[in-house]
Amino acid sequence: MTDPSPVPPGPRPANRHLTAIVWTLLALGIFAVMLGGMREMWLASERHSFRQLPVLGQLSEFHLLERDGQPHSLADLKGEIWFAGFFFSDCRGPCPTLISQMVELSRAVARTKGQVRVVAISVDPETDTPARLREYAQRMGVGENFWLLTGPLPEVFRVAREGFKLAVEENPPAAVAQSGKMLHSTKVALVDGQGRIRGYYDGMGGDLLARALPDLGDLMREAGEGNRR
Repeated sequence: MTDPSPVPPGPRPANRHLTAIVWTLLALGIFAVMLGGMREMWLASERHSFRQLPVLGQLSEFHLLERDGQPHSLADLKGEIWFAGFFFSDCRGPCPTLISQMVELSRAVARTKGQVRVVAISVDPETDTPARLREYAQRMGVGENFWLLTGPLPEVFRVAREGFKLAVEENPPAAVAQSGKMLHSTKVALVDGQGRIRGYYDGMGGDLLARALPDLGDLMREAGEGNRR
């Protein structure tokens, strides 16, 4: 009885299928690496771009007093990006939460070294004198890059209603005991260096930083592009 014919050299039929799978996986791996590299290059180029925020309004000049007694105006904020909101120190409702959120925002933007400011304007100037605001600032942990402004009530109402398009009203006498003297919006506005409103955020949601800081980054990149032109 003769021996069976010798098996020709090369992979056996069963192994050919395995070899094909291995080569397919290697090819897919190389393709994935190439795609990953292309994605990284695309992201690197996109890091220099920014999202153009809409222009939602234009502020007109205003004149108010800071807690140190010094006058401040819109002209003093020219070239600066700033966040703005409205409050009053005797507020029994949302103001403590709102100001606490804005304090956290002011601490987050402090790393910009003066490029970004936070501003809160009192809607009860009869109570909120500069001296009263100094006490309030100390109690709430308000820093140097956070202005607390006060001024004549008609001027404050004009800035809120005509400038920021935000609601502010005197509470009816029956509501004062529970809600305080004033009713006002708790929105926080983002303003660019030209006094244009570029965004609004809910100051009571607990995620002000998460929503406002990405827009601030886009606005800072926009301002940087404008300065290079």
